[in-house]
Amino acid sequence: MKSTAAACILVVSFFLSGCAAVGVKLQKKSDGRLHREALAIAESNKDSESARLLAEYHRKKSPKAESALALAYLGAVESAAEAEPGTLGHQTHQAAMRGLIALMASRDFTELPLPDGRSLRVSGDTRTTLDPRTATTILPAQDVVISKLRVRTLQEGAGLPCVAHFAPESAALEGQPGVPKLAGLCEPVTALVRTDGKNPELVFHRTRIDDDALVDGRRVKLAADFSAPLAYMLSRGRNRNIDIGALIWSDKNFRHTGLFQFHRYDPGKIPVVFVHGLLSRPETWVPAVNELMADEKIRERYQFWFFLYPTGLPVWGSAAELRSELDRYRQALDPQRRNRNLDRMVLVGHSMGGLVSSLQVRSGGEALWGQFMQTPPEKLSLSPRLKERIVEVVEFQPRPDVSRVVFFATPHRGSNMAVHPAAEFFSRLVRVPINFIQADVRILQSVVRNEFRGLFTAPANSLVFLRANSPLLESILALPMRPGVPYHSIVGDQGKGNAPESSDGVVPYWSSRMDGAQSEKIVPSGHGAHEHPEGIEELRRILRLHLSPR
Repeated sequence: MKSTAAACILVVSFFLSGCAAVGVKLQKKSDGRLHREALAIAESNKDSESARLLAEYHRKKSPKAESALALAYLGAVESAAEAEPGTLGHQTHQAAMRGLIALMASRDFTELPLPDGRSLRVSGDTRTTLDPRTATTILPAQDVVISKLRVRTLQEGAGLPCVAHFAPESAALEGQPGVPKLAGLCEPVTALVRTDGKNPELVFHRTRIDDDALVDGRRVKLAADFSAPLAYMLSRGRNRNIDIGALIWSDKNFRHTGLFQFHRYDPGKIPVVFVHGLLSRPETWVPAVNELMADEKIRERYQFWFFLYPTGLPVWGSAAELRSELDRYRQALDPQRRNRNLDRMVLVGHSMGGLVSSLQVRSGGEALWGQFMQTPPEKLSLSPRLKERIVEVVEFQPRPDVSRVVFFATPHRGSNMAVHPAAEFFSRLVRVPINFIQADVRILQSVVRNEFRGLFTAPANSLVFLRANSPLLESILALPMRPGVPYHSIVGDQGKGNAPESSDGVVPYWSSRMDGAQSEKIVPSGHGAHEHPEGIEELRRILRLHLSPR
């Protein structure tokens, strides 16, 4: 009992320590404060023209104050446009851009007549530019203060990096198949003022699509902040990478299962689907996505999706849900199956998520159920609904749209931790959808082979599935994989360098290794190899390799 109590305390502590995946604080400044800061910076820079314009506005407060202030900001932006980062001139430019964006946002980015007869307008919606009127919120990236990320992914260049947020109900997200229900979606954009026409234009460039822009007839690199949109999106959602509730109450959390997007769908990019592991959530992938976004080639060629599921479900059930979600995406995005990028999908699974991913490239059917029973599921005396569900779980073919799989710390042969008394205790707490699992168990009991009957007694859930040398896991390894699909292993050894005797503290090397892997990388980490710099760098290498002609 003492060891069980200690394990409970450990798990609760683990839960509390993982409440926030990333620390996010927003520092929104009032319009008045933005103006005072811009004025102070301009005056300290001895930029007489921009200081004069801002000061004049500050003194007069004329009826045309809005347009006069816009003209002052535009003058400050133009006079400091060529300033180097870190200089007072650059600070003037950034402060004036912040003020200009706040001013235009206060009037919903409608056209603003200027005192000199011109009008300030905003960019329209194209593949490389954003119409800010379609976003729910536009805020400067520097207003998003981030902690708990190893690095902030930034790029120096022209313009002011911003975050464009689209609420879940935004009209701009219509037709997107996987909008997170609480967070919505975010996009990195960079604001520039274009003055090459009669009227100045405030342009928001989509830096995830193209981080160059044409300025005064020449191509320039845009400033960008790729971490701020991720952090802001997290701040609008659950923002935690541990979820004990979704393990224990898998029945109540089953309705939240789904495949979701980090960004709006781009038909020109290859999907990378991240699958989290036991006790976890998609937020566990934020460090990897954040650092992958520093690679321009990966930004240009990939888009990131993530699969959320209650981790108490048996692996077969979770794999069936992922297959169903991938089918739903294909039907919504490319029903004619003409987009070749969707046929180059990469699955990346951590821990139990690797097992879920593995089942996407293997053949089920008789190769699976024949290991445990003599009667095909479709011939059992079941209700139509139950029979359909069982067939859905065990009858499957490898997906033709998955062309590479990356396994992080995956227990292909189980883990000794899953046979610990504490694991046995928690396995009896797990609640799975009763019409899906418990009813299945009662009927399958009568037809399962005698030597395997003990495996199909309650509790039937993921913790039972993950026991070391489990025949259930061996049955997955026995399933044929789709020929020609390369797979890779990334495993941790806690920095001990003692493979093949090593372990990441949860999964031993003998369980995580895979015969036939195109590559195997051992990193000095614990079970979180997917968050370790060397693990992320190996994933980056693999994704770049995937872009090479075969």
